[in-house]
Amino acid sequence: MSLFTAAPAAPDDAVLALVEHIAAHPDDGLSTAARAGVTPRRLTRLFTEQLGRAPGRYVRQARTEAAAHVLASTTLPMAGVAARCGFGSAETLRRAFTERFGIASSRYRPAMRPV
Repeated sequence: MSLFTAAPAAPDDAVLALVEHIAAHPDDGLSTAARAGVTPRRLTRLFTEQLGRAPGRYVRQARTEAAAHVLASTTLPMAGVAARCGFGSAETLRRAFTERFGIASSRYRPAMRPV
């Protein structure tokens, strides 16, 4: 069962650079517009046109997918996973995880452990 998606093909260099940065640093306090060198409005337009979602939604998805990987590969407590993946709290991570994958994060970890 693969929950992870490949990085989308983004023809705009600013969007591509941000997508790569987000994947490598999900815990980073992203000031996406400043990092991309475009206005927030332009960045939202680019993300929506090229990735089908606003920058904030894209970051949340990337963080949630990173959390799934950390949950499956470590024994960090939920608060540690949340901090490592850029969520403000374990509860925020739990809500995002359930919304994205339809399974509670507490049930995901045991399901992904090798038998």
